[in-house]
Amino acid sequence: MHLFPTTLLALSLLGTLPTACCSNASPSTYSCQPPDETPAEPTALQVTQLGSGALNAAGQTWPYQLLKLEVPGRAPTYAQWFPPRKPGVSPTVMLTKPYDGIAWTGEAVDAKWAARGAGIHPDDSEPHHGPGSSPIAFTPTTPEIIAGEAFIYLVHDFGVLAVFGRFYAGGDLQNDRDDMNAGMQFLAQAPSVDTKRIGVFGGSWGGYEALYAAADAPSNVVPAVGVALAPLSDFAAEVDYVSRVVPSRVSNPDLRTRYQQFFEPYFRRIHATTGGDPTTPGTDYTRWTAAHLASTVQTPFLILHDDWDTLIPVEHTRALVSQAPRRFTPLYLQNLTAVDWNTLPPDHGPLLTAHGSVVITLSVGHLVVMLGAADQPLLVPHAQGTVRTWLQGVHAAQAQGRDVSDVVPRLVELTDPRVLMFEPSLGTLQPGAAFIAQELNAVWGTSLTDANVRSGLAPGLPTP
Repeated sequence: MHLFPTTLLALSLLGTLPTACCSNASPSTYSCQPPDETPAEPTALQVTQLGSGALNAAGQTWPYQLLKLEVPGRAPTYAQWFPPRKPGVSPTVMLTKPYDGIAWTGEAVDAKWAARGAGIHPDDSEPHHGPGSSPIAFTPTTPEIIAGEAFIYLVHDFGVLAVFGRFYAGGDLQNDRDDMNAGMQFLAQAPSVDTKRIGVFGGSWGGYEALYAAADAPSNVVPAVGVALAPLSDFAAEVDYVSRVVPSRVSNPDLRTRYQQFFEPYFRRIHATTGGDPTTPGTDYTRWTAAHLASTVQTPFLILHDDWDTLIPVEHTRALVSQAPRRFTPLYLQNLTAVDWNTLPPDHGPLLTAHGSVVITLSVGHLVVMLGAADQPLLVPHAQGTVRTWLQGVHAAQAQGRDVSDVVPRLVELTDPRVLMFEPSLGTLQPGAAFIAQELNAVWGTSLTDANVRSGLAPGLPTP
């Protein structure tokens, strides 16, 4: 369930482009060699450093490490780690990376996929692949690309850990869950990490990984905040959706076939863990449902979801929120007309794509506001005009009588006195309160100012 790339808008700071270098890098594979064993803490987790490098941006340098994380009895997990640079302890954000192809692990499976390159390929590293199996998409990444994505958190003096699920390498649901848990175990023992200020971020399949990273986190590193974009939160409901709901809504036979082909690789991984379809006697989905997450996740999550999502329907997020509304806070991207199931392709929805930069603005804003220090300036990236375009759609939905109350907390968050809205292409900074007042005035015709915008939003959005 590939989501739009999460490369952040803030890939530059005031016009200075970040670059990353990898020590002992091979130009053909981007691998970092040779492996060096790092001293393991007295814990079940063994950490091996496979390479290192640095991000250079805005006249500063952020070192990183390429790590192999091993828990006895599990397959290895791979991660890219930017340790905090400040003395003492600092907040850390964990990024879930289910699809990114990495070539520096030393494993044959990664070398095979790296040689194939970006594109659609047979899913032949998954143990249950066979005749009739659908192919999957492969997207290679490099330490440099991950460094660019980490940059907006690094400039806040946060640590960043990117954990790779390697969907292309095969496995099952438990394997992905184990990967995220290994990442959390690493943060539990990593020096300089403020274990009370950990955030986790992921989208789609990576949203599932983010939710389960929180659900399974060791008690001393339970994330303080999470953001999930269109997450898969209930596997029993998802199998039912694809197997029974989609055929009841989609009459176009070609489109039905597209759904079945798209989900076939996911079903193989789901069935390998649960034993098969949830209607089949003997299968077990008890640890893979919204009810399980509601009973185990202690982390407050912001969940963003397009109501025309045809891969993971928005009803699944609504069901999760209804079970634990104090823990799961939604923001729904609302389309203004009814969905036509026979013309809309299988994807995460048109608004999640159209407002992709706003989704990143709101996600990054939420994470840095929740994790940043009380007296710390917080840079929140945005692209010129995109927030206003999104708010114009919100205004139109409000005029139709839709409930848009979920928008207000996100706007109030950006008026935090610490927030500076950063436009990378222009290199401009503007206080968040002034920015939000400006956008509201342009869309609703109000006369709000930076001094009264927070109180102005207290009753809700202005009347359309």
